[in-house]
Amino acid sequence: MLVIIVVDANVIISALVVKGVSYRVFLLNFLLNKFDFIAPEFLWREVEKHKAMLLEETKLSPDEFDEILDFLKEEIVIVPARDFIKFLPEAEKVSPDPKDKQYFALAIAFNCGIFSGDLKLKEQSKVKIYSPSELLNILQNGRKYCHG
Repeated sequence: MLVIIVVDANVIISALVVKGVSYRVFLLNFLLNKFDFIAPEFLWREVEKHKAMLLEETKLSPDEFDEILDFLKEEIVIVPARDFIKFLPEAEKVSPDPKDKQYFALAIAFNCGIFSGDLKLKEQSKVKIYSPSELLNILQNGRKYCHG
Protein backbone atom coordinates (compact mmCIF):
# COMPACT_ATOMS: atom_id res chain seq x y z
CA MET A 1 0.00 0.00 0.00
CA LEU A 2 1.29 3.42 -0.96
CA VAL A 3 1.62 6.32 1.44
CA ILE A 4 -1.04 8.99 0.91
CA ILE A 5 -0.02 12.65 0.86
CA VAL A 6 -2.16 15.73 0.22
CA VAL A 7 -0.80 18.10 -2.44
CA ASP A 8 -1.40 21.84 -2.15
CA ALA A 9 -1.57 24.34 -5.01
CA ASN A 10 1.79 25.98 -4.33
CA VAL A 11 3.76 22.84 -5.22
CA ILE A 12 1.77 22.50 -8.44
CA ILE A 13 2.48 26.13 -9.32
CA SER A 14 6.14 25.66 -8.42
CA ALA A 15 6.34 22.52 -10.57
CA LEU A 16 4.88 24.45 -13.49
CA VAL A 17 6.88 27.66 -13.08
CA VAL A 18 10.39 26.50 -12.27
CA LYS A 19 10.27 22.74 -12.92
CA GLY A 20 12.52 22.45 -9.87
CA VAL A 21 12.32 20.30 -6.75
CA SER A 22 8.52 20.00 -6.72
CA TYR A 23 8.49 18.81 -10.32
CA ARG A 24 11.30 16.32 -9.58
CA VAL A 25 9.23 14.91 -6.68
CA PHE A 26 6.34 14.16 -9.05
CA LEU A 27 8.68 12.78 -11.72
CA LEU A 28 10.59 10.53 -9.30
CA ASN A 29 7.38 9.35 -7.67
CA PHE A 30 6.07 8.45 -11.14
CA LEU A 31 9.09 6.16 -11.50
CA LEU A 32 9.25 4.80 -7.92
CA ASN A 33 5.52 4.80 -7.10
CA LYS A 34 6.01 5.45 -3.38
CA PHE A 35 3.25 8.01 -2.72
CA ASP A 36 -0.41 8.35 -3.63
CA PHE A 37 -0.95 12.08 -4.05
CA ILE A 38 -4.44 13.41 -3.36
CA ALA A 39 -5.99 16.88 -3.41
CA PRO A 40 -9.33 18.60 -2.86
CA GLU A 41 -11.40 19.11 -5.99
CA PHE A 42 -10.82 22.88 -6.12
CA LEU A 43 -7.07 22.40 -6.77
CA TRP A 44 -7.29 22.46 -10.58
CA ARG A 45 -9.70 25.42 -10.54
CA GLU A 46 -7.06 27.29 -8.52
CA VAL A 47 -4.36 26.47 -11.07
CA GLU A 48 -6.60 27.32 -14.05
CA LYS A 49 -7.46 30.66 -12.43
CA HIS A 50 -3.77 31.61 -12.58
CA LYS A 51 -3.00 29.99 -15.95
CA ALA A 52 -2.36 33.23 -17.89
CA MET A 53 0.06 34.50 -15.24
CA LEU A 54 1.73 31.08 -15.03
CA LEU A 55 2.17 30.88 -18.80
CA GLU A 56 3.83 34.28 -18.75
CA GLU A 57 6.15 33.35 -15.87
CA THR A 58 7.15 29.96 -17.24
CA LYS A 59 7.98 31.13 -20.75
CA LEU A 60 6.57 27.78 -21.90
CA SER A 61 4.39 27.48 -24.96
CA PRO A 62 0.73 26.72 -24.18
CA ASP A 63 1.29 23.17 -25.48
CA GLU A 64 4.34 22.60 -23.25
CA PHE A 65 2.46 24.04 -20.28
CA ASP A 66 -0.53 21.77 -20.92
CA GLU A 67 1.74 18.74 -21.29
CA ILE A 68 3.27 19.33 -17.85
CA LEU A 69 -0.14 20.10 -16.35
CA ASP A 70 -1.58 16.89 -17.82
CA PHE A 71 1.30 14.90 -16.31
CA LEU A 72 0.64 16.47 -12.89
CA LYS A 73 -3.10 15.78 -13.19
CA GLU A 74 -2.35 12.10 -13.83
CA GLU A 75 -0.25 11.95 -10.66
CA ILE A 76 -2.91 13.38 -8.31
CA VAL A 77 -6.23 11.82 -7.31
CA ILE A 78 -8.94 14.40 -6.71
CA VAL A 79 -11.07 13.76 -3.62
CA PRO A 80 -14.60 15.19 -3.55
CA ALA A 81 -15.42 17.53 -0.66
CA ARG A 82 -18.09 15.13 0.64
CA ASP A 83 -15.28 12.75 1.65
CA PHE A 84 -13.67 15.23 4.05
CA ILE A 85 -16.18 18.02 4.72
CA LYS A 86 -16.95 16.75 8.23
CA PHE A 87 -13.31 17.48 9.16
CA LEU A 88 -13.51 21.18 8.20
CA PRO A 89 -14.30 22.43 11.74
CA GLU A 90 -11.19 20.70 13.11
CA ALA A 91 -9.15 21.87 10.11
CA GLU A 92 -10.21 25.49 10.71
CA LYS A 93 -8.72 25.28 14.21
CA VAL A 94 -5.47 23.72 12.98
CA SER A 95 -4.73 25.51 9.71
CA PRO A 96 -2.44 28.55 10.11
CA ASP A 97 -4.12 30.07 7.03
CA PRO A 98 -7.90 29.89 6.49
CA LYS A 99 -7.31 29.42 2.74
CA ASP A 100 -5.64 26.08 3.47
CA LYS A 101 -8.41 24.57 5.59
CA GLN A 102 -9.53 22.16 2.84
CA TYR A 103 -6.02 20.72 2.56
CA PHE A 104 -5.95 20.23 6.32
CA ALA A 105 -9.44 18.69 6.38
CA LEU A 106 -8.36 16.24 3.70
CA ALA A 107 -5.15 15.40 5.56
CA ILE A 108 -7.06 14.86 8.81
CA ALA A 109 -9.66 12.69 7.02
CA PHE A 110 -6.96 10.47 5.51
CA ASN A 111 -4.59 10.70 8.49
CA CYS A 112 -1.75 11.82 6.26
CA GLY A 113 0.68 14.66 5.67
CA ILE A 114 0.63 17.61 3.28
CA PHE A 115 3.15 18.28 0.49
CA SER A 116 3.66 22.06 0.51
CA GLY A 117 6.31 24.68 0.05
CA ASP A 118 4.46 27.04 2.40
CA LEU A 119 6.58 27.13 5.57
CA LYS A 120 3.76 28.85 7.46
CA LEU A 121 1.88 25.54 7.45
CA LYS A 122 4.55 24.08 9.74
CA GLU A 123 3.38 26.44 12.51
CA GLN A 124 1.02 23.72 13.74
CA SER A 125 1.75 20.18 14.94
CA LYS A 126 -1.44 18.25 14.11
CA VAL A 127 -0.58 17.52 10.47
CA LYS A 128 2.91 16.72 9.18
CA ILE A 129 4.00 19.13 6.44
CA TYR A 130 6.55 17.90 3.90
CA SER A 131 8.54 20.47 1.95
CA PRO A 132 9.51 19.63 -1.63
CA SER A 133 13.11 18.99 -0.56
CA GLU A 134 11.99 16.68 2.29
CA LEU A 135 9.87 14.55 -0.05
CA LEU A 136 12.61 14.49 -2.67
CA ASN A 137 15.04 13.30 0.01
CA ILE A 138 12.65 10.51 1.03
CA LEU A 139 12.30 9.41 -2.59
CA GLN A 140 16.02 9.61 -3.41
CA ASN A 141 17.34 8.04 -0.24
CA GLY A 142 14.60 5.54 0.44
CA ARG A 143 13.96 7.06 3.86
CA LYS A 144 10.93 5.73 5.61
CA TYR A 145 7.84 7.89 5.60
CA CYS A 146 7.00 9.09 9.06
CA HIS A 147 3.65 10.62 9.88
CA GLY A 148 2.94 12.77 12.86
